Amino acid sequence: MAYQRRIITQSIRLTGSPVAAATHVVWRAPVACKIVKVHGLRSGGAAAAINAKIGAVDVLAADLTAGNGVFTSGTPTGAAGEMNAGQVLSLEVASGDATTVVIQADIAIDADAYDLA
Repeated sequence: MAYQRRIITQSIRLTGSPVAAATHVVWRAPVACKIVKVHGLRSGGAAAAINAKIGAVDVLAADLTAGNGVFTSGTPTGAAGEMNAGQVLSLEVASGDATTVVIQADIAIDADAYDLA
């Protein structure tokens, strides 16, 4: 049986009047892996700047402006998205005044990692 790299997604949906700038822990890496994309969507208000963090370090070099009704995506450069086992992933609203914000991070786990079940 052939094994392939797996992609999982961690996400958060936030609402408010407006959504407050904050960082929210969403996942702890059980094995070494890599954030390959960060996506953001907003509704209401005028803007929402988002990012993902591994520990206290931003995954994207610059905050991503979440799309209004459509997902906007950003890709980490270099080793920025690499996570070691045990590290924590947080999703962040850095600024803005949207009433709903959805943030997603796509995470690649190598084929040689044991099943997570």
